[in-house]
Amino acid sequence: MKKLMVLCICLILMAALSACSSQKTPAQDQKSVSQGQSDPSAQAASPATAQTAETKILITPPSGWEKVTGSVLPVQYMKNTASFMVKKENFSGKTLEAVVQEAKGYFEGSFDNVKYIGQSEKISIGGIDAQKIMFTCMVSKMQMKYEYVYLLEGTDVYAITFGDLASSFDSLSADYEQILSNIRFE
Repeated sequence: MKKLMVLCICLILMAALSACSSQKTPAQDQKSVSQGQSDPSAQAASPATAQTAETKILITPPSGWEKVTGSVLPVQYMKNTASFMVKKENFSGKTLEAVVQEAKGYFEGSFDNVKYIGQSEKISIGGIDAQKIMFTCMVSKMQMKYEYVYLLEGTDVYAITFGDLASSFDSLSADYEQILSNIRFE
């Protein structure tokens, strides 16, 4: 029961944080999502395609990740207490560096005791330049760990977010890397 409460709180907080940076109304944020059915006994889940107005997001998560049904986000999956999501964000920054700095301001205003792990890291997601930041923080007296990856697809900013309890976050690091290496924006 405690894990379920933690999971619910994490999801609510991650969605709230995503909403903090979004300035669109629901009518402006229409999304169409389609996904094949996953077989829990299969090695990997079926590929999913999420489509925003301009961009398709293609992803095949590792086994054990379950799509969150009824989510307002185009891509949102859970595995135990961990979650990952992909969301188009509205930032005023026009470069990845500016977006990361703006995001840090949101984190520091939304979470307690934010501690960044190293510097932001430049990476590539499907041939698109991106920046990754990691941090820990306190959320409702729970130590959490997050990895955010920001990328610019045209003029749009997308955030790929991984979050879990700090005590279990690292156990899924191979999954996070596999997700990042397989996700595509078209």
